[in-house]
Amino acid sequence: MRSDIRFIIGQFAAFILLIVASPVMAQQTIINAPSVDQTKQGRFFFLHESQLRSWDDNSYWLTTNFLTYGVTDRFELALTTYNIGSPTKPNQAIAPGWKTAQPVWSRRLPEWEIKLGAGQMMPINLQGQGVGLWSFGQVSFRLPPTGTRLTGGVSHGPNQLFGRDTTHFVGSIEQPLDGLGARIGGALGDVVGDMAIVGEWFAGKHEFGDFVPGLNWHNDDGWVVIMGYKFSNKPGRKDDGIIFEIGKTF
Repeated sequence: MRSDIRFIIGQFAAFILLIVASPVMAQQTIINAPSVDQTKQGRFFFLHESQLRSWDDNSYWLTTNFLTYGVTDRFELALTTYNIGSPTKPNQAIAPGWKTAQPVWSRRLPEWEIKLGAGQMMPINLQGQGVGLWSFGQVSFRLPPTGTRLTGGVSHGPNQLFGRDTTHFVGSIEQPLDGLGARIGGALGDVVGDMAIVGEWFAGKHEFGDFVPGLNWHNDDGWVVIMGYKFSNKPGRKDDGIIFEIGKTF
């Protein structure tokens, strides 16, 4: 067991050293899926998420809290608590980590904003199930006519966080509403222009396996608010629920 933990920590540290020495960028999340957005150098980003179901015998309230720091404009560190709430979940964890994104063909195809991303989180299970390593890689690009950003990749999650060891697809979509906001105009148009329709999907029937459509509002002062609804991939839909997030860059 101790040798396994030493191997995980060693692998985690080796990746951090490799990325710090490379010209890459950092990122945050869409809802829970990784994003290619970044935390700027010297800035912090904090986001609180609540997942809520209150209308039947499968009620729950679970929280996740993200904290990121831009070491440089090219590298971001993270600390996240997962699934803290009621009822107590076996995959409660606290995890340090890192996230990066590398622009590709930025001069040849600037309007496509193509990026390659990767990252790791090292969940320390709070219910005595040990330490794991969540790794992911992805590609992201924007469709020039509409500004739609599509992101897709592969994630390998450990049982300490995902409920079982799993390798699965992760995808997301972001559709900015700045064009609609400009057409509306005025104060309402300004609010709508700061919004985006978002959606993400973790494939599989593990604890993160779900589809979440939602609405994202992110203004120039660094505030972000996200509302969504989680459709679980598990049979019976007992894990479906409302998702609310609020965050701030400071």
